[in-house]
Amino acid sequence: MAENKEKEPVVVDGFEKIESTMNGAESFVENHQKQILIGFAAVIAAVILYFVLDTMVWKPKEEAAKSEIYKAQQMFAIDSFQVALDGKEDDFMGFLEIIDNYGSTPSGNLAKAYAGICYKQLGQYDEAIKFLNKFSGKDEMVAPSVKGAVADCYWDMEETAKAAKLYLEAAKEADNEMLTPLYTRRAAMCYMSLDKNAEAVKLLEQVKLDYPYCADYEMQEILKCLEIAKAAK
Repeated sequence: MAENKEKEPVVVDGFEKIESTMNGAESFVENHQKQILIGFAAVIAAVILYFVLDTMVWKPKEEAAKSEIYKAQQMFAIDSFQVALDGKEDDFMGFLEIIDNYGSTPSGNLAKAYAGICYKQLGQYDEAIKFLNKFSGKDEMVAPSVKGAVADCYWDMEETAKAAKLYLEAAKEADNEMLTPLYTRRAAMCYMSLDKNAEAVKLLEQVKLDYPYCADYEMQEILKCLEIAKAAK
């Protein structure tokens, strides 16, 4: 009879690899425990610092900026643009002083846009462009409006090609029934002044198709421009 041979135990390499990996990880932790603890403490310190700054510095500063900007906004609303910029001594801060003191806050950021528009209304286009370009934001209404205001400055300065480019960028960024038709029409008007009537027609036809529910007044203006551009093409 054939002898019964005992089966040799099967060694599972996978388990050995897992055990080896775990041992290696434990060894790494033991050897680098000090550095790991220091790194962890740094993360905790950064989180605590953020909350302290948020509570003790950023929020109070924004509240102060909100309080200061209110009167300047009132002056802006009644077209007192120079007073809105400069403020009144011992009464309220103007947009320029708010920017200097609170420029890093949301209200300070908004003051940059206000200041730019004030300068635009005063015919100081270089200053207007400088402050408008300092504004940063992604709001679908405010940010394109600020870019559109920069385009207005270039239009008034007769830098028509720059104005057209920025109007189109503002129209694309807005992508809504209110601003996109407006800025597209203004871009088309720039093209018409540059004798690029075919491009103007293309823009106006497209915006008429894409935004049929824009304001009645704006659609009427688009149709008027389209008729003129077609006649001049």
